[in-house]
This record gives sequence, structure tokens and C-alpha cells, in this order.
Amino acid sequence: MQYFHDMLQREYEAAYKMADGSFNKAGMSLRQYLRFVDGFRERLTDLTMHHDIEEAHVFPKLAKKMPEFRANERHKKSHKLIHDGLDRIEAAVKGFEEDNSSYNPVEMRTALDSFREPLYTHLAEEVRDLGAENMRKYWTLSEIAAFRF
Repeated sequence: MQYFHDMLQREYEAAYKMADGSFNKAGMSLRQYLRFVDGFRERLTDLTMHHDIEEAHVFPKLAKKMPEFRANERHKKSHKLIHDGLDRIEAAVKGFEEDNSSYNPVEMRTALDSFREPLYTHLAEEVRDLGAENMRKYWTLSEIAAFRF
């Protein structure tokens, strides 16, 4: 999990850093940069099914003993904030693709900023809450082994 989270954070940081136009210095055209950002967004959008499965099957099981997974808790809320931010990035990318001359580094960074904090917080909380140290507080090894997910 940590490897995947680190990869997402590196991609986000690269997209954010190059949003100022320095993608040209990295050998990318605006079109290539926008594809890079959209590829990052699509990888995160693919998590919709993962989040849906977590919310329907995993969280209810964990919530029996773990308050951080109960109804209306932070994991579900952060999923929504992340997906809302991804929608803003998608709109920005589409707008700039339609009219390359409209590219605005401030607008791109604003779109990226719109979900940085919820994304990074969620990734850190997920690692912490599902880590062995925290799971031991609530579950025995045999209970965890019996999970069907």
C-alpha cells in the first residue's frame, strides 16, 4: 500500500511542480503535460471501484470494532473530497486542451491544490489505520485471517 501511495504522491508533486510551465524544460509540450496530468487523474479515478468496495464491504466489517470506520467517518468523507478534486482537475485539463492558449499555471495549480490536502491526509490515515499496530488494538490474528477481503 505504501509503495502505491508514494507513487501517487510523486506523480502529484511532478504535476504540481511543472504546472508553472517548466514542463517545457522537462522536454514536454503543453499537450504532453496535460496528458501526464490526465493520466494521473485517471489512475486516481480508477480508485472509484476500490473505494466503492471498501465502503460497501470492508468498512462495515472493520466498523464493528474500529470507530474510524463507522458511518460518516473520515475515510468516506475523504473519498468524496478526493473525487471532487479529480473532477476539478478533469475540467481544467479539458479546458486547456480545447484552447491551448488559455493555459494558466495559476488555474492548474488551483485545481491541483483543491485535493492535495484531502489526498495526502487520506493516504497517511489509511496506512496508519490499517497498519498492524492499529489493527492489533481491535482484532486478533485469527479474526483478521477470517476476513474475506
